Amino acid sequence: MIPAFNLSRVLPPYIGADATDYDGKSPFETTAAELVNRFATSDERALILEGFLDYRDELRRVGIVDGFQWIAGSFCEEVETIRGRPPNDVDVVTFGRRPVPEAQWVAFFNANRQVFSPVITKQRFKADAYYVDLDNEPDVIVDDTVYWSGLFSHQRNSHLWKGMLKIPLASDDAAARALL
Repeated sequence: MIPAFNLSRVLPPYIGADATDYDGKSPFETTAAELVNRFATSDERALILEGFLDYRDELRRVGIVDGFQWIAGSFCEEVETIRGRPPNDVDVVTFGRRPVPEAQWVAFFNANRQVFSPVITKQRFKADAYYVDLDNEPDVIVDDTVYWSGLFSHQRNSHLWKGMLKIPLASDDAAARALL
């Protein structure tokens, strides 16, 4: 479920009366179709969502199918009102399992830069995309998660606390694409 924007015109960092309520915390679980239904409110946003769905297709094509994504950034704000412009892209962190054995991971990573390089994903898919390897050492996963959570749960300039979304890699992308 995607909550309504709060008074600051961002997704709330939690819903309910108590920020410690685990069930009401960000990132809020949703689906690709719900994301499109909620955020395809302009031509610019629809193009970003099309690129995002293409990025997810590319992840599946190379074998990254087990995991989830955090969606954040100005895309998840009412940026048109806040800053008087549409979003430029969608910020994405993919938390995924390796589709190849550890001994082949570096070669796989280098051969598939189109899904791992934020420069390429931003140009090709309108997704400022990053990857957290869920097969890494636990302390590295925790450090990566803390980093992305800290970065994406606040506006860069104002430090306003805000929410994020969570979409499983196995979602209803075909239904989402049909909504565009």
